[in-house]
Amino acid sequence: MLIRQSNFAEHKPWIMACLVITLLSTFWFMFASFGQAAWPSGSSLPGFTFGVLGGLICSFEFLLWPRKKLRSWRIGKVSTWMRAHLWLGLLAVPLLVLHTGFRWGGPFSTTLMILFLAVIASGVWGLVLQQFLPEKLLNDAPAETIYSQIDYVSQLMANEASQMVRFACGINTTEHEASESNGTHRVVGAVRTVGAVQGRVIMTSTLKESIPDSKALWEFFNEHIYGFLKNGQMAKSPLENPSRCTSMFNSLRTKLPPRAHEIASALEELCTQRRQIILQSKIQFWLYSWLWVHLPLSVALILLMFVHIFVAMKYW
Repeated sequence: MLIRQSNFAEHKPWIMACLVITLLSTFWFMFASFGQAAWPSGSSLPGFTFGVLGGLICSFEFLLWPRKKLRSWRIGKVSTWMRAHLWLGLLAVPLLVLHTGFRWGGPFSTTLMILFLAVIASGVWGLVLQQFLPEKLLNDAPAETIYSQIDYVSQLMANEASQMVRFACGINTTEHEASESNGTHRVVGAVRTVGAVQGRVIMTSTLKESIPDSKALWEFFNEHIYGFLKNGQMAKSPLENPSRCTSMFNSLRTKLPPRAHEIASALEELCTQRRQIILQSKIQFWLYSWLWVHLPLSVALILLMFVHIFVAMKYW
């Protein structure tokens, strides 16, 4: 759920409603405590009302998960549910704090409140991450791919680079490959910018035969490039550092004949693309990892909340 100036008008009614309800609830709580020796407890009329409202909000908040899974039901727009999930969840904080009468209570009540605050904190953390990580992914990783296909795409990149280097160095090139390549273009993967759009497109190299004196290219490829393209961050390669990568490729070019420089540049661009995929993987981890905390805690909160309701009504 993004909160931007462009869509703030959609959030404003929710914000105003939450502020009004919070102010009215606080006024009622203070009015009920006037002349009393202690703050109203959860069994008082305002405390009980705030507890019911807070419990209903928590139950509604949990319904967002099945609502996302059952999109075919079309029970309201998902965007509306998300705004309600956000602002009603925050509204539940003052309501349930007022419900407690500013008391922690016994061990069970204290555990329940801590769990509730942990759920709210993890949700706020997820909201903060969603405000800037998607934009960072769009700007810094234009060569991103489908997250579940990263390993497959990485293997394809490594194979593509291997084929290109083998052909340039004349290593294990069969007669069939040579006949197909004679007088044709070699396909090389690269990152290119077209207007405001950057991504993986196709460039061609007019190599018609292998390049003499390119042993350094083959050695550099085996030592640094292949493992990095295939395994990414796990390879612990110096190519993961952009400045180090540039320095290493510049040094490589000094050892190669001019005809091999284009191959070196294509390989460098593939390494750039692989770094973007690594960044994509990191960003998407942080973008969704908060749910591993938020969702289990939410389930635990709902279960304990119903236990709390049962015990409170039994001994009220």
